[in-house]
Amino acid sequence: MAWQRKTPFGYMVRGGETVPCPTEADAVQNIFTRYLAGASFGRIAEEMSRGNIPYHQHTSQWNKHMVKRILENGKYLGTGVYPRLISDEEFLAAQIQREDKTDYTPCPAELNPIREKAVCAVCGSRIARDTKSHGRPRWVCANPDCGAIVRTSDEEVQKRVSQRLRQLANTPDLLTLPPAPEAAPSADALRIQNELNVCFNRSDINPDYMKTLIFAAAAERYAVLPDLTPVHDMEALRERLETGPVSDSNLRELLAKAVKAIRIGGQDYIELELTNGTMIGKEQTT
Repeated sequence: MAWQRKTPFGYMVRGGETVPCPTEADAVQNIFTRYLAGASFGRIAEEMSRGNIPYHQHTSQWNKHMVKRILENGKYLGTGVYPRLISDEEFLAAQIQREDKTDYTPCPAELNPIREKAVCAVCGSRIARDTKSHGRPRWVCANPDCGAIVRTSDEEVQKRVSQRLRQLANTPDLLTLPPAPEAAPSADALRIQNELNVCFNRSDINPDYMKTLIFAAAAERYAVLPDLTPVHDMEALRERLETGPVSDSNLRELLAKAVKAIRIGGQDYIELELTNGTMIGKEQTT
């Protein structure tokens, strides 16, 4: 009875070649997905035990150390004889998120809206806050080909973002969205309309069938209409900024509705990319 796996969890040997084991490979992906969604090692271990996919042949029970080993295993990136099971972005995000109960700086709640929209100023990939470097905050690009690291304090990030938001609030004319393009009728809408035309030219019209076609045609045309809510929200926000003082609630609404991405770079560089493509703060701050 084997107590140590010779082949890493997620793989099996077939015909002398290492290949993914379907059930275990799916479990590996699920472990990364659940962990990145916020589940703890212990919670994931409980779920895996209930799933009856054993890590060892001798028992179906999992523990948090098994989960931790899977999250740390670089073989899942497709190294050597092992096929890829996890993307580079998922693996790096899991390493950044892992907390071994060592010294770290808790993330202020005020930083969460910034984290959700933070991207690397170098390559545009997701950038994540990390405190593994002696507990001091830093931002690490999730793109392994870039790997940019920005060392800056939480206070400085919040300060720079606030400066950019106030800069935007003082120029509300930038808060515009292009008009939504006119939507072309779908293939189903054209088909239903053609069927209606045929029915109108028939002498034996079925009123109930005609009514069904009319409602169906209206539903198809309605389904492709653009959502104008973002345009109306932006217009209302612009009017408030033009007629009243800038408040903290205005700045929070700007961040939520007008900012698409927050580009974080070296030397405390912060740039806002608006939903309409406009950049705020392209020049280097001092």
